[in-house]
Parts: sequence; structure tokens; C-alpha cells
Amino acid sequence: MIAACWSLLVAAQLAAGGSTASIPAAPAPGVEPVEIVLFSDFQCPFCARFSQPFRELQIKGIDGIATTVRFKHFPLPMHPKAQLAHQAAAAAAEQGKFWEMHDLLFGNHFVGYAQSLGLDLDRFRRDLDSDRIRQIVDADRADGQNARISGTPTLYVNGREYVGNRSFDQLAQIVQGERRRARALAEISDTSMSLGPANAPVTLEVFADLQSPVSRPAIDALNGLMKSYPSEVRLQFRNFPLAFHPQSALAHEAAVTAAKAGRFWEFITYLLDHPESLREPELIALAGRLGLDQASFAETLHEHRYAARVEADLQAGVKKGIRGSPAILVNGRRIDGVPTRQMLTEYVESALSLQRQTEQLRKR
Repeated sequence: MIAACWSLLVAAQLAAGGSTASIPAAPAPGVEPVEIVLFSDFQCPFCARFSQPFRELQIKGIDGIATTVRFKHFPLPMHPKAQLAHQAAAAAAEQGKFWEMHDLLFGNHFVGYAQSLGLDLDRFRRDLDSDRIRQIVDADRADGQNARISGTPTLYVNGREYVGNRSFDQLAQIVQGERRRARALAEISDTSMSLGPANAPVTLEVFADLQSPVSRPAIDALNGLMKSYPSEVRLQFRNFPLAFHPQSALAHEAAVTAAKAGRFWEFITYLLDHPESLREPELIALAGRLGLDQASFAETLHEHRYAARVEADLQAGVKKGIRGSPAILVNGRRIDGVPTRQMLTEYVESALSLQRQTEQLRKR
């Protein structure tokens, strides 16, 4: 059970509320608050240990980072007292005392806890045994089962899963990392690394490694195709640095930094033409030749400010089954390796034909 002093701290600092709470902090423009979702079991000893750093995170926040916190009921079948404990927490939430009850639980004296919180006991007893409260707990459990959660605590931070106990410092690192990732995605849009009209019926996604010798001919083939389909095709570059190319990751970070200044395509064209120029001093020098502030560019690289943007592209490719570079998706249809002009044309024409057929069906 959580220490009484912790409950008093919570009661003093946290206004009564339901099973959600937010850390008051102004998010950076265009950056959503970091979303934290916890699936927990009130009879789980690991959840009991995790509850203290989790609540510290919720109450104190992390360096002013805006967060939203949601608790999800996930009583495990092996814990016979858990179901009623979660119903007690949900019943307390009906009177605005969820978190206070949360901090007292990890035991089974539910009515005594309700009385200590100043709840209306008659209403608490009715809610505790009501179908609606059971449905609240059951709905959260179903969410966890759909996510294939098998143990607690299980935490989701901006959709990424973390299983098991964490210290406050570890939670802080997770939240800070997600904030950096969200900021990088907000600051570097897909548009800054694309060519062609945004509403083009065909999108070519190219996953490429800037240190790979076969990326250059693949980009050349795609650029040639774009000239034949100036209004029908959009080209979207995806960063895909391979682990066995040691200079690739930083080269992609540099290219993404150049994208923020609108010089992405000039930057990668030079790198693909000069594969020996992927070391940090040469990347910074190239930025200067393209008219970018070298000091600012160097600082961004040293901080790895946009590493998360590169990683997001890489993970997107992995989820689509891509393992090598280059790989090209033509409206989702994949081509591995360097394509011929004829192959690209056939894929694009097929996509355009399917688009026309779809439009005709809609008109009927």
C-alpha cells in the first residue's frame, strides 16, 4: 500500500478529478502534449511500486513538457481482489476522487477508504456494485486485451509501449524522448522532403540510404519519371539509413536539417554525387555553401535534434516490411532495388488506371 504521506501530498497538490489529468504546461507551437496511458492492476505488486514514480511524473511533470495522463483498468485474472478494487476506484471517480482512491488502494478496505475521502457512502456502495461501474472496468480491460497486453504495469507514451516497472528518472527520459520526437515530426514536414503536387493521384515513396551506392541511380530514375508525369505523380523521400553504413545516420540528420531550411533536395543530390563527403565537417561545410548558417547547423547536428525524424521514417519502413535500400512504394505497391524506367512507368500507369476506374465507380 502506498505510504500515507504520499496520499497527503497528492491530496494537497492534485485537485479532485476523474481518471484523467493533465500537467499544465504550454506546448510548443504545433506540438501536441505527450500522451501517457497506463494499464494497471490494483493487486499487482509491480504496479504498486510503479505507482509512486508514475504519480510523481503526473504531479510534477517533466521540465514543463505538456502531458495528458490516462489510467486504464486492467485487473488480471490471477488477482481475485483486483476486480472489486477497480470497481471501487471507478466508483470513487464518480465523485471526483479517482486518484485519491488510487493512492489508497492496493488493499481491500474499500468502504473505509471511501469514508476517509469524504465520499457519499450510500452512493459509493450503489456505484461499487452497479453494472455501469463494472462496464467501465470491463471496457478498459477489453482495450488492454485488444492491445494484447498480458501483464501490468503496461504504459503507452504517444502510442509506444513500455512494459514493467520504471523509476521516475526512467519515466522522465521516456517523456523527454517522446517530446523530442513529436517536435522533430512537427518541425520537419513530409512536404519539405517531397516533389510534385500534394494532391497528385500517384505517390512514390522512396526509402533510401544516403551512403548506399545504389541510391543515386534509383533517385535518377525517379526524377526522370517525374518529368513525364509532372501533375500525376508526387515523390516522397523517406530516410532509411542502414545499420552497416556508419556515416549514414548523421548524413540523414543533416539532410533533414537542410529540409527545414528548404534545401533538402540540393543537399542530398550533392551527397549522392560525393559519397566521400559524409563526415560531420563536410556536412557542415556543405550547409554553408548552400547558404545555411553553419554555426546553427552544427549545433543542430551536435544535439541530434532531428534524429527522431530520421528514426520515424526508418520505423515506418520497417513496419512496411522494408529491409534494404532503395525500396519504392507506388501507391503502396513495392519495388525493391533500382527500378528500370519501364518498370516505374508500368507501375504508375497501373495506379492511374485504378484511380480512373475508382472515379468512374463513384460517379455511378
